[in-house]
Amino acid sequence: MTSQTPGQWPESDEQAAEALAHLLRDLAELRDYLAQRGRHTYELAQRFLQNARRDTPERAYDERQATMLEYQNYIWHEIAGRVDQLLARYGGPATAEPSDEPDPHTGADDPPTANEEP
Repeated sequence: MTSQTPGQWPESDEQAAEALAHLLRDLAELRDYLAQRGRHTYELAQRFLQNARRDTPERAYDERQATMLEYQNYIWHEIAGRVDQLLARYGGPATAEPSDEPDPHTGADDPPTANEEP
């Protein structure tokens, strides 16, 4: 591996290919991290929705939290999807294994609301 100062443009095709390979690996890690964050917020939103279904004094709070978390889930998955598109365009690693979580947002243009069932 050649040592290269960050921000320095590769001098040869070999260095450029190596830099691209590192970038694609980093993008794959970023995509996986974003997908994991999306799954985590989805799980939290589901817990708040379950609490909201009970007739408790905190129902309005739980519904607001679920809405906010579902929106975060949507954003995490949107960003991960864009990173995945870059990886596909430039020949990076394939998409990580599909999650067990149902994705109610696939193909949706608008963020979900708390009232939507997953």
